[in-house]
Amino acid sequence: MRRYKYRVIRLFHIMVWSLIIIFSLNLLIKCIRIFGTDSSGVTPESNLVTTAGNYMVQSIPIMDYISASDNNANNMLFNNLVGTFPINRYVTEVYDDTDNNYIEDDSTDAIFFANESNLLFNNDLYAELILQGIKTYNEQATNQSTEVINEYDEDTSDKLGNISLSGNGLMPIDIINGEVYMKNDSKSTETLGSQNGEYFTLKQLSNRNFLLNNFYIIDSATRIVDDLFDAKKLVKEDMKLKVSSDKPQILIYHTHSQEAYSDSRKGKEADTIVGVGTYLTNLLTEKYGFNVIHDKSKYDMMEGYLERNLAYNHAADGLKEILNKNPSIEVVIDLHRDGTDYKRVTRINGEDVAQVMLFNGLSRNTKGKITYLDNPYLQDNLAFSLQTQLKGRELYPGLMYKNYLHAYRYNMQYRKKSLLVELGTDKNTVKEAMNAMDYFAEVLYQLLSGESN
Repeated sequence: MRRYKYRVIRLFHIMVWSLIIIFSLNLLIKCIRIFGTDSSGVTPESNLVTTAGNYMVQSIPIMDYISASDNNANNMLFNNLVGTFPINRYVTEVYDDTDNNYIEDDSTDAIFFANESNLLFNNDLYAELILQGIKTYNEQATNQSTEVINEYDEDTSDKLGNISLSGNGLMPIDIINGEVYMKNDSKSTETLGSQNGEYFTLKQLSNRNFLLNNFYIIDSATRIVDDLFDAKKLVKEDMKLKVSSDKPQILIYHTHSQEAYSDSRKGKEADTIVGVGTYLTNLLTEKYGFNVIHDKSKYDMMEGYLERNLAYNHAADGLKEILNKNPSIEVVIDLHRDGTDYKRVTRINGEDVAQVMLFNGLSRNTKGKITYLDNPYLQDNLAFSLQTQLKGRELYPGLMYKNYLHAYRYNMQYRKKSLLVELGTDKNTVKEAMNAMDYFAEVLYQLLSGESN
């Protein structure tokens, strides 16, 4: 019932504000035109109000959208949207079955966001880069037509990684199922590789460039602040938790409970991220002695349908209720499976293991702090994820992927020791994900207990 209420309120607000904006803009345009006419009803081009009005109508995207008589030629808003969302770019590209390529001819409007009618992206350099990128990709794809690359390949990434068409620099969102995923580009596919149990000194970590380059992937939607990445504070913060089975200590939950793997059986919870969470819970309780609560609530389901737009809102309600009932909980883990176009896998003790990527929201975008997404435990969250990264690299080289930094909050504001874990991708297998939990559980145990197993 609570989820239905959220949805109704959200839709109501969207409808109301949409109507207000459209009405206001139409009224403004009409006023400009009325006050810009002379006594005969003719609009003189020399009229100052008219000139200003025409400039506004032609310059502001939404007003251009409302007033345009030729939607194809002047619909700047539509074209900008086409260039922003991946699904729109997909449906506007024209595929030629005979040539196995995407048509590049501007006359087909195959690329709306780089053609002549889109004033925002209509500069020769940008258009040339986009078209050249597609041309290069097609040429290389033709040369490699006998190969099918399903997993991440470092050499291939070096050649093709910089030809991304996302343009907006943001972490892509799959708007079909609401899932956040990363593309196979040079910024998001760099793995740590084997470090042979390498230890890092505080002097090394205190070098800002060394720290950021070796331990983080920074999304372009956020901004890095030096104060947040003081290595001495991050590494020295006490993360110890006395192992006890008396009261709940750790909470494992899943904002996106329906995430599964490449070989998951449909309808089998054991093969989803929830099943992996069950296995991690058993390891932490039975092998290492912690008291763990595993919340299997389906926060991304509404009335039997997948609904991820409000999943974090629903998860926040569930989190607050559980934490209020169990104030002894110190560690909160939101366990996810990432979605990409490649597999993240390493080899440990002769078996394939999905890599673990830790995800931090900085509550900051490129303009600065997002005040309505305050997180009093932001520094603590960063300390916990970095120390987990360091311990993982110390114990099991290759297990840990670089920590991903993004702009928002992701319900990490309720406990100091909060982790958002992306375990492998949709290209990994269930077995690889389960294997990873054997090692990740030990990493958590050694970090929290301060003891070696």
